[in-house]
Amino acid sequence: MNKPFYEQIAVIGTGMMGTSLALAIRKNGLCKTIIGIDKNFENLKAAKRLGAIDSYTDCLKDGIADAVLIIFAIPVLATFEVAKRIVYAVRKDAVITDIGSTKGELVHKMTGLFYGHSNYIGSHPITGTEKSGAINAVDSLYNGKKCIITPVEKTEQFAVDAIKKFWESIGSDIVVMDPYEHDRIMALVSHLPHVIAYALVGSVVEQQHAGSPVVKYAGGGLRDFTRIAGSDPVMWRDIFISNTREILAAIDQFSRTLERLRRMIQEKDMKGIHSFLENAKEVRRLLTDR
Repeated sequence: MNKPFYEQIAVIGTGMMGTSLALAIRKNGLCKTIIGIDKNFENLKAAKRLGAIDSYTDCLKDGIADAVLIIFAIPVLATFEVAKRIVYAVRKDAVITDIGSTKGELVHKMTGLFYGHSNYIGSHPITGTEKSGAINAVDSLYNGKKCIITPVEKTEQFAVDAIKKFWESIGSDIVVMDPYEHDRIMALVSHLPHVIAYALVGSVVEQQHAGSPVVKYAGGGLRDFTRIAGSDPVMWRDIFISNTREILAAIDQFSRTLERLRRMIQEKDMKGIHSFLENAKEVRRLLTDR
């Protein structure tokens, strides 16, 4: 595959995800110049020290003026608000994408905003860690991971082809999906686990505040299960708000399943509990064997 080459790429947001992407772009030789744009100068300086970006600015219009690829790597609810400030400043031939974890409403609004001015297509690389900040960036974060792209009827085919080629060139496996179907699936496999992890931590904290010294007895099980509760609160706040309907449906489904297990425990249904646990173990095996 011939790798694309861009004269200039602008990465809006130089946290862990944005800086890792810039490092991957650099590692794969896809760009002459990478501009980092952020309000957080600590992240910008760290990204520059890591060699992820060539220069940086906190001025959006200056940063994107000559970019032929613009990548939003900021929380979902901020993306559209920031995009409104640059819509008339981007190059006509620029391709614009984002790496947000929700797509439905965002893709609808961003497509309408940029339609007729430039070319937007949504992306969601299925990767990340609970760590944040440019200092935690790694150049291999996107390699070998799925990246869902979400073109719609108004998306120009050349933009679809360009963004496919871009993600493939940094080692991602492309999946094309309807943006609303994306949100339904992510609510179950990604957003709900975070809801549960945060809720479990909240439950433990309540017990701790009530005087029960539960935290000092926590073992590996609680630490492993709640690891993702250490993720960026701003990012996950925005995900919960931007995908509310699907997340609430996922919570309701989980609540029904939890109630079924609760009933089996209450009734000391050994056969039912054993079958429930065996099924869960098999799903876990399938997940780890992928």
